Amino acid sequence: MSHEPEPIVIDVDTGIDDALALLYACAAPAAEILGVSTVVGNVDLNAATRNTRAVLALAGRGDIPVWPGAASPLSSASADARHVHGESGLGHAVLPEPPEPASRTHAVDAIVAAAHAHAGRLILVATGPLTNVALAVMREPELPSLVKRFVIMGGAYAESGNVTPSAEFNIWHDPEAARIVFRAFGGVGGASMVAVGLDVTRKMTFDEKDVAAFAASAAGKPKGAALTRFIEDASRFYFERMEASQGRRHLVMHDPLAVAVALDPTLVETRRAAVDVETSGRLTTGATIADWRGQWGRLANTEVAVSVDAERARKMFFEAMLRLAEGRSR
Repeated sequence: MSHEPEPIVIDVDTGIDDALALLYACAAPAAEILGVSTVVGNVDLNAATRNTRAVLALAGRGDIPVWPGAASPLSSASADARHVHGESGLGHAVLPEPPEPASRTHAVDAIVAAAHAHAGRLILVATGPLTNVALAVMREPELPSLVKRFVIMGGAYAESGNVTPSAEFNIWHDPEAARIVFRAFGGVGGASMVAVGLDVTRKMTFDEKDVAAFAASAAGKPKGAALTRFIEDASRFYFERMEASQGRRHLVMHDPLAVAVALDPTLVETRRAAVDVETSGRLTTGATIADWRGQWGRLANTEVAVSVDAERARKMFFEAMLRLAEGRSR
């Protein structure tokens, strides 16, 4: 793994776990964050953009540009996930109005420009629906050959879904966009997608004991109080939701894991397959279908994460949070 910071663009629909992923990226020495693009998903575009700016300000990185993108999916309108993330998208957390305005550059323009400016080096990570990335591919068909690595948090490959029995939320929210993206990447000369789906993200969790341990280690640090308050208030809403639905108070670190894998691919083991997205099934819309045996005769386009070093990833996350508490962001 390179010791030089790598240029990265993160595409988010900032709810609770996107916020944690952004905090992680801000504290990761391996990441040179060029900008963050926002998309409708967990919350509407305005809320996602405001949340993103506020979280970056909390991390001491209000200088990072935030590029608003698609306000609606390419597919028929889908429900958001405020029932999981709260009305604001950040659970019970309340952050000050961010001082820096959002950029006037559209997310699609910014993604394409970054890919050209950092051709062969750019890491692109999507932790929300793939609407912005689909529009970027439609704008610039060469995008898959320009990026070094493309990681998504999305899909359910051996696991059941989390919004329907067969579909994971990010793919389900805009299956048309997801299909465009899966079909664009992985061709000859193009980067494959690395799909960090429910198969691995469900294995990376934290609970109230982890939050309490972090609070103790962050006590007295320059930004410890503010960061601890945010993590406690945001995660508490998620804990309450999980307790009501699953009987256990914990938070699944979907999006932080995707960002971690983008910066350190050794955290997961992947299996290569041709993957496509169901867009018209009565019961299966948004399902990610992996052809493990090559029955379609298509070129494999996706590295599907099938196992994860969850303990190492969790340790890396809380070490990053401690760096932020100490005022050490990139």
